[in-house]
Amino acid sequence: MYDTVFAPTDGSDRSETALAHALDLADRYDATLHTQYVVESSPAFGSTLDDDAEEDIYGSLFDAGERAVDDVVDRAEESGLEVESSVVRGVPHEEILEYVDENDVDIVVMATSGRTGTSRELIGSVAERVIRSSPVPVVTVNVGDE
Repeated sequence: MYDTVFAPTDGSDRSETALAHALDLADRYDATLHTQYVVESSPAFGSTLDDDAEEDIYGSLFDAGERAVDDVVDRAEESGLEVESSVVRGVPHEEILEYVDENDVDIVVMATSGRTGTSRELIGSVAERVIRSSPVPVVTVNVGDE
């Protein structure tokens, strides 16, 4: 039923909780687990920072993304699962939906929100946008307030 399970991550505890569900699905269906971290593009950087400063900031964000997907890869491999990972720059829900289309994803598993407070309000709900536009089932894991 599911050959490809996709668990996008933002490195938060909430996405780690959703990952447990994705790992279980991938194990039950002998599926490949895919994960992706999206470094959110910020138009504000271009107008306020010089190129070197912007490069440093995005470099740090990509490093954080690599650590997040490496954690997912480690957990998947410990469970004996095949896993594919990527870190990209863009608009999170758009990149997630593009990944679904380009990688024959069968199901998406994600937390209802990984960020809290002002940060979440400013960027909106990634999960909600994915749910509304995804061509495949999306399992959301509501992990409550941190």
